[in-house]
Amino acid sequence: MLGKTQRDDPRLFLKAALIGIWFAASYVLLLTSTSTVAQIFFCISFAFSAAVMGFNIFHDANHGSFSTNARVNLILSQISCTVLGVGRCFWCYKHNVLHHRFTSVFEWDDDIETRGHLRMSLQQPWDSKFKNQHRYFFFLYGLNTIEWVFVKDFAQYFTMRINQYQTIPAMSASEKLEFWLCKAIYLAVFVALPFFVYPAWTALAGMLLFHFILGLTLAFIFNLAHVVEKVEFPATTGSPPIIDDDWAAHQMKTTVNFGTRNRALNWFAGGLNFQIEHHLFPAISHVHYADFGNIVSNTAAEFSLPYNNYDTYRDAVKSHWAIVRKLGTPPLAQPALAAPAT
Repeated sequence: MLGKTQRDDPRLFLKAALIGIWFAASYVLLLTSTSTVAQIFFCISFAFSAAVMGFNIFHDANHGSFSTNARVNLILSQISCTVLGVGRCFWCYKHNVLHHRFTSVFEWDDDIETRGHLRMSLQQPWDSKFKNQHRYFFFLYGLNTIEWVFVKDFAQYFTMRINQYQTIPAMSASEKLEFWLCKAIYLAVFVALPFFVYPAWTALAGMLLFHFILGLTLAFIFNLAHVVEKVEFPATTGSPPIIDDDWAAHQMKTTVNFGTRNRALNWFAGGLNFQIEHHLFPAISHVHYADFGNIVSNTAAEFSLPYNNYDTYRDAVKSHWAIVRKLGTPPLAQPALAAPAT
């Protein structure tokens, strides 16, 4: 598109190396520190490094956008999934297939599914339990990775369902072996080991702090791109659902960018704040998104399509909170029917 290699960019490999060092160093220092203050600091650092690994390495590798070599993508995907404790096959299906094809479509986009604990779409039926969700949703976000790593992956493995609406394609024997091997390594290195190093209550507190920060960080990047006031929540019919717009127009209407002039956020979020560019070109490395954002914006204007954007991260967070509150508000009462004429 810009006369550059779409993948295998040296900047991405350097960035991945720095993230890997940050991740490993944070964990080693967490396990070897004797000061409580240092332990808390390195636990927080470890959580942020895990989030950055997810945004930059895990996400690009699982999209095949890290390298032109499929084996490199697979190895990086398997390594990052193992150290993050994530079932690779399940995530790839629910994100690469369902989310990118049926973006923000209720019952099909699992990225806006919260097992019924929150209402995240206008198409989702309202229930009284959602009434005050804007007061506690961030707490559930903080539990996100605990549920993901220790509950959801195993539930999906044994039920072969992404959620109550979607089944999962059959796994091969090698994929099943990979799932159990990766989980075993994660549980041994990142769950059991801290309990050998620290008293049980310290290890448990550290694990909860780590996952709470990680869950919040992931949610407050991914959710800002699709659950905000500027996007549409399309109503569909059929199974699979029939979307009125063509694919690209649907992506433009259901996706938003935020804080794209913030260089620190661009680095941290792995380009996921350029969510429009990512959804239109998921196979291109995220280091290029800023280079062709103006092209996408101008093309959208040419075809009278929205190019949804929030100038700052703070604006996107405020809009996310506002839509979560709106989605939790009870529907307006239906007007009384007129009495029949006599």
